[in-house]
Amino acid sequence: MSNQPGFWLATRPLSLIALLLGLTPQIVFAADCTYRENALGNTIYQCDDGKQGTLREDALGNINDSSTGITWRTDPLGNLKGSDGTTYRKDALGHVRGSNAKTGERVTWREDSLGNLRASDGTVCRTNALGQLKCRGESTPPPLLEGK
Repeated sequence: MSNQPGFWLATRPLSLIALLLGLTPQIVFAADCTYRENALGNTIYQCDDGKQGTLREDALGNINDSSTGITWRTDPLGNLKGSDGTTYRKDALGHVRGSNAKTGERVTWREDSLGNLRASDGTVCRTNALGQLKCRGESTPPPLLEGK
């Protein structure tokens, strides 16, 4: 689930940011990353390890990652599915559970009392004063958390 997108699609900018954070299995051990929305409404991300890319939403509502080539879509049940085999589901407690049958990875994301996003692997994401999402840890927020 490392570097896979988020689940809450309440607001598109945060949605794309969350998606970027969780979308890239290639970045399983990603460095600290920053996500921000540009003037065109796309999410730009840059990581300390040199990884960078753009998350763009197409006319069908799919989100494409320019760096990894992964495409994210929402299925009829409301689950977020990536072209890499990763799936994100929101459970009854409001947590986002990510899994990838191909790799066996599993990560659960939740929002803490301070509004930070926390993953079961210890990754923490906070929004700074500039509205950028900054994450520290191995995982990126799932697309399910986008718009959160």
